[in-house]
Amino acid sequence: YREKLTLKKQPKMSNEDKSLSLARERKAWIGYDFANSCYATVAIATFLPLVLNAYAESEAWRGKLKPKMCSTLDAEYSEKCLECRVGEGNLLCSGPGLNRENCEDLETVRVSGGFRPSSFAFVIISFSCVSQLLVFALYGARGDTGYRKKGLRMTTVLGGASLLVFAAFSERHAGYKHVLAAILAVFSNTMYGLSVIFYNSYLPILAKESEAILSEGKEEDHDYENELSTKGYAAGYLSGVLGLLLSLVVLFLSGGSDEDASDNKASSAFRWCIVLAGAWWLGFGVYFCEKLRDDEVNEEEKQEQQENSELARMKDSLGRFARTIAEAKSKFPVTFSFLILYFAYTDGFSTIAGLGVLYAQRDMCTGTTGLFLIALLAPLSAAVGNFLFLLIKRKLNASNQAMVVSALFSISLLPIWGLLGYVSNSIGFRNSWEAYFLAIWFGLNLGAIQSFSRTLFCELIPPHRESEFFSFFELTDKGSSWVGPLVISIMANSSGNLRRSFWYILCMTIIPAFFVLRLDVEKGKQMVKRTKQIREEDEEPI
Repeated sequence: YREKLTLKKQPKMSNEDKSLSLARERKAWIGYDFANSCYATVAIATFLPLVLNAYAESEAWRGKLKPKMCSTLDAEYSEKCLECRVGEGNLLCSGPGLNRENCEDLETVRVSGGFRPSSFAFVIISFSCVSQLLVFALYGARGDTGYRKKGLRMTTVLGGASLLVFAAFSERHAGYKHVLAAILAVFSNTMYGLSVIFYNSYLPILAKESEAILSEGKEEDHDYENELSTKGYAAGYLSGVLGLLLSLVVLFLSGGSDEDASDNKASSAFRWCIVLAGAWWLGFGVYFCEKLRDDEVNEEEKQEQQENSELARMKDSLGRFARTIAEAKSKFPVTFSFLILYFAYTDGFSTIAGLGVLYAQRDMCTGTTGLFLIALLAPLSAAVGNFLFLLIKRKLNASNQAMVVSALFSISLLPIWGLLGYVSNSIGFRNSWEAYFLAIWFGLNLGAIQSFSRTLFCELIPPHRESEFFSFFELTDKGSSWVGPLVISIMANSSGNLRRSFWYILCMTIIPAFFVLRLDVEKGKQMVKRTKQIREEDEEPI
């Protein structure tokens, strides 16, 4: 164990070899986003909610006679059956032909715990985000103490492997499936969130080794930082698109995309898409992780790690995390204010991501092929939006702050559009085509919000504390991600109506935008610079 903590002596390299080494590491860093983003797009944003919903619905109807879909019956059939109406969801209707007039709400069925199947997935996602909070506090800051690469490798292996367990699920109904699927969803999402902390903490380090800083002697290079961040997200969106295309092949081969596919057959096909995402994350993640620089530990930290137990390290990480919060609030108030705002607006756009597929399936009557197309359009649009907003930033010479505000105002148009459905029967997500509009518009703005938020935060981080502050950054991201799904689950559980959630999303996007606009970023950057100068003066030999 002690040998593993011993610093490796790196051979001296020429400037040319060093440049090549840095270039390879930057490609590996971008490549890791290509690895784990397949999980985010294929699993957590698309097929895990569908599988959780399907398993919960199957369990809720166990022992009861679930009405058949009217579309699968003869036109002459006049008994009660389920008819999906765009904008209203499934209704229990009677009478001949389609568009039956005698309709009523479907009987409310619930799984153990009193949850409606439509709210089950949101509850589980909320719980997984709460789990992330605990793990972030215990392990997030350890990336700055020689655990960055080890932590990235560990979370990749555990998270990817947990998804492979879905391969053992049977197609037939079993009472344990929704519970086991929920446990795997919580665990994998927790590992994913922790991996993002270790991954993001490399960005400020790599950005400080740009050509402009190493060759020209500049103190900072935010343009290169933006470029690196954008390329990372673009690789992630490409990963999501490719993963979804492979998922389409899986759906066709397994029969899950057939119009007459049973609920059990469709959910069984969905789980194989989850297995695909796990294998992708595990394989590519380990490969690119090994190409990143080894962890560096100074002598004092190395001795502490050798002497302290795992429990003591967890306590130390928790203490560092608490100190980070207290210090950010007192010494870096601008950084702290930004994180509070990020806590709010990241919940807004992550709630749209979680709501989108289920809303399209449940309330807009979108079939498997349509759901796949929606899931595909979002990352494709995000990749385009990523570079489009970067081009706009360069043309206008705009700040990261201005780009975040612009994207937030832009994405707030989605909930406004959804709320129009209360006063109109023709627009406001009352038509099938509007589901595709939602995916495209959301994707275009998602890329910009994610990339510019990350680079804006990099400007406000004190040096040599990247993992510590990025654990706080991920805490505000994942820490708020349970709020939106919980609010939606309460709404869905009480009324079954998901349209109300647009009010919540609107508040969590447009209100933070006004406060981000008022944020004094320049003051925050000056505070970070003063901290850097004090640290350098303390390190000067006497």
